[in-house]
Amino acid sequence: DSDEDAERLATFSQSIMEEVAGSKVVVNLIPYNAIDHPTYSTPSMERLLGFQKMVTDCGVLCYVRTTRGDEESAACGQLATKKKRAVVN
Repeated sequence: DSDEDAERLATFSQSIMEEVAGSKVVVNLIPYNAIDHPTYSTPSMERLLGFQKMVTDCGVLCYVRTTRGDEESAACGQLATKKKRAVVN
């Protein structure tokens, strides 16, 4: 995701907090799990932390979620994608 995406996310989150009295927004960043997609790839930790910093610098709580299961291709979206490919082939 781009720096502009981080800014848009922060602005959107801030607007919720401003418009809804007493609300708090927490953003969880979940790194993309590689599934051999030609366009998308897992971001580097440096890029992920940079994105997080941009959001938190705007006053929005933002956490990086720990990925689980990606070593076994069992992370979110990976199993379903592999199953679909097996059916199509």
